[in-house]
Amino acid sequence: MSKKNTKNTKKSTYMAEGAVDDGRAVADMNVEGFRWFIPARNKRHRKELAELNITKAERRAMIRGALLAVLPVAFAFIGMFASILLIIHFWLS
Repeated sequence: MSKKNTKNTKKSTYMAEGAVDDGRAVADMNVEGFRWFIPARNKRHRKELAELNITKAERRAMIRGALLAVLPVAFAFIGMFASILLIIHFWLS
């Protein structure tokens, strides 16, 4: 077998279909502008949140608390919008 055939067979086995991933990274695909881009600070925050080890019940309680905190502000905006509509309705009639 000549050297040319050896090179071709090595390349073809590595590039062959069903080749095993050996874990080498050719390029970092976390590029700004792609929809899967995750900034480094977000990665750090996600890691910190994963280390908290909170249960599903605790997570639900946190989400519920946040929604209850926002609820008065949401009602205020809805009330202001409704009052503006009523003022416009009475003004134009």
